[in-house]
Amino acid sequence: MAKIEFLDVHKSFGSAKVIENLNLTLEDGKFNVLVGPSGCGKTTLLRMIAGIGPATKGQILLDGEDVSNIPPGKRGVAMVFQSYAIYPMMTVRQNIEFGLKNNRVPKAERERRISEVSQVVGLAPYLGRKPSQLSGGQRQRVALARAMVKEPKVFLMDEPLSNLDAKLRGAMRSELVQLHKQLKTTFVYVTHDQVEAMAMGDCIILMDQGKIMQQSDPETMYRDPNNIFAAQFIGTPPTNIVEIGSENFKLGFRPETIILSANAGPDRAFTRRVKIMTREMLGAETFYKLCLEDGQEAMARLTNSSLAEGDTLYLQVDEDNLYFFDAKGNRVRKTGSQHYDAMVERVKRSHES
Repeated sequence: MAKIEFLDVHKSFGSAKVIENLNLTLEDGKFNVLVGPSGCGKTTLLRMIAGIGPATKGQILLDGEDVSNIPPGKRGVAMVFQSYAIYPMMTVRQNIEFGLKNNRVPKAERERRISEVSQVVGLAPYLGRKPSQLSGGQRQRVALARAMVKEPKVFLMDEPLSNLDAKLRGAMRSELVQLHKQLKTTFVYVTHDQVEAMAMGDCIILMDQGKIMQQSDPETMYRDPNNIFAAQFIGTPPTNIVEIGSENFKLGFRPETIILSANAGPDRAFTRRVKIMTREMLGAETFYKLCLEDGQEAMARLTNSSLAEGDTLYLQVDEDNLYFFDAKGNRVRKTGSQHYDAMVERVKRSHES
């Protein structure tokens, strides 16, 4: 196991600065997920840990040791790629064994490791097969086994499930979580899929344009976002963000916290008259696209609801379910802000005006 630290790390490609002054700690033994939109820098961070895309400036520490100038093969890390990168002419056994042979691991030790790893990932019956004879999920397991057999301090995974269909991807997510619990090793997993991040990670690192927007456990990321970007990236549908007149702050609320009713309750902090524009029935849940009186839009996520398109109702949200953001998009919390109470009062009065 290993703790990974980035200290004042910069990364440039020519004149393009991708990452600047990044400081980040990935804790020992955690399932760390780097998530964010395409081009945010998450794969760049992964490649820097692996040593296949060195930092332009700064230090990367592995268990306190600066590995910035250590070759990839000697860092004690193993990487699983999106394309699996397994050899089509080799059997499963040969693919798993390949790295061990290159490192001149004795035959008896190779056999022991291959036997143990193939049992863990469910490949024992398939060791004599070629990749063309395997399913997509089995090929993914070969890539995992080849990484595991090295007994690394850190597992690095770059969107390893993106080539699988939705059903298999869900099953493999569960398998990877179980595998992490078995191995108790540091995982660093890259994805652009926020559902995958929430389902798998102990610690989520949300990135945008080379910057860390928030680092936390999944529940905190969802329930207590630091900024508008985090609030809207995590969650389906994303957090609603509305403007309150000409005020220099914005209001946010999750779609599932909305109450839609025929009459406006007097005790709700935020109330607006709305019209249902569209309705998406998704089993037990229904998504509603709403148009507010002032033309702004919002999404509601309700359970067992039978409201119809064209209905005119009141949208209401309790104060405890409201998020306040300043002009820069950063969260304004009740604790530590002298403006919070004034914002709440302005929101309550805004419906009357």
